[in-house]
Amino acid sequence: MSLAAKHRVVVVGGTHGNEYTGVWLEKALRGKSETLVGNPQAVTANRRFMDEDLNRCFLRSKLDAPPLTEESKRAREVDAALGPKGSDQAADLVVDLHTTTANMGITIICDAWCPFAVRAAVYVQQQLADPNDAVFGDVKIMYNDVKNAEESPYLASVGKAGLQVEVGPTPQGVVRWDVVDATHRALDAVLDLWSREAAGECVQLPAEADVYSVAEGFTKLSWPVDCDGFPTAVPHESLQDKDWATLKTGDPLWRDRAGATVPYDGSFGAEIVPIFINEGGYYYKSSGRGIGVAQKRRVAVPPAP
Repeated sequence: MSLAAKHRVVVVGGTHGNEYTGVWLEKALRGKSETLVGNPQAVTANRRFMDEDLNRCFLRSKLDAPPLTEESKRAREVDAALGPKGSDQAADLVVDLHTTTANMGITIICDAWCPFAVRAAVYVQQQLADPNDAVFGDVKIMYNDVKNAEESPYLASVGKAGLQVEVGPTPQGVVRWDVVDATHRALDAVLDLWSREAAGECVQLPAEADVYSVAEGFTKLSWPVDCDGFPTAVPHESLQDKDWATLKTGDPLWRDRAGATVPYDGSFGAEIVPIFINEGGYYYKSSGRGIGVAQKRRVAVPPAP
C-alpha cells in the first residue's frame, strides 16, 4: 500500500510567489505527490504577495475574521483544501517549501506543537550531513516556540503535522539548480522518515538536538526606516552572510546612510544568533522587517508515537 493511501501528505510551493524553487518542485512533483501552489496569484505576478504575507495568515483568529485582502481570501481557500485547521479532516502532513536570499543553507523550520517536525529536522540533519559541502552540508534547525497550532500563523500549521523547508541563498524570482537539488534532498528525507514511521519502523534518533530557538512571533532586530518605509540602515558588511554566527553586544550591526557603524546594543541579550540576514522578504512590513533573532539551545527529540 502506498504512503498516500495511508496518510495524506501535501507538498506546498509558492506560498511566497517569488520563491520559485518551491514552485519548480511543486510542478515537478505533480502526479507523484499531492501538491498545492500556495499563492498562485503572487506566483503569476512574481511577487512575494499581493496585499500581505500569506504565510502570516493562518492564525485561528485571522482565519475566522472577515477576509479583507487577497491573501486572507486565499488563506481560507487553502484552509478548506488542506484542513480545516484543527479538524480530523486536515491533511496529515503539510511540507511548505521556501527559499531565502540570506545565507541560511538548508534550514528546517519546526514548531514546538509538532513532534514529527522536530524528529524530521533531526533526521534531515543526519541524512544530509556533508563536511565537504560548506553551504548545504550542515543542516540547521529553527525552532519556533509555538506550542499550539492554532497560534501559529504559518500555512504548514493547517496540517495535523507541518514543517517548512527553507534553503538559501538564492535570489527572488530565480531558479538555481543547486538550491532546487538541496531542497529536494531535504524534502525526500522528510518524506522518508514519514514513510518509515507510518510503516511502524523504529528509527533511531538522538534523545536531544541543538536548535536555534525563536520566540513566538519570531522576534527581529528591526532596521530603522524612513517615512516611506525604506531602510535608513543596512546590515553591516561584517555581519552580511554570517547567518548562524554569534553576535555580541557592541559588535557592528548596521551601516547608516552616512556610512557610520551602529553597534548591537544588547537589547535581546548579550549574545544572540542572527538569522535571515538581509532576507529580501523582510523589507516588507507585513512579513516583519529586519534580521531574525535566535538563541542556540538543546531540546528533547520527541519519540515517535
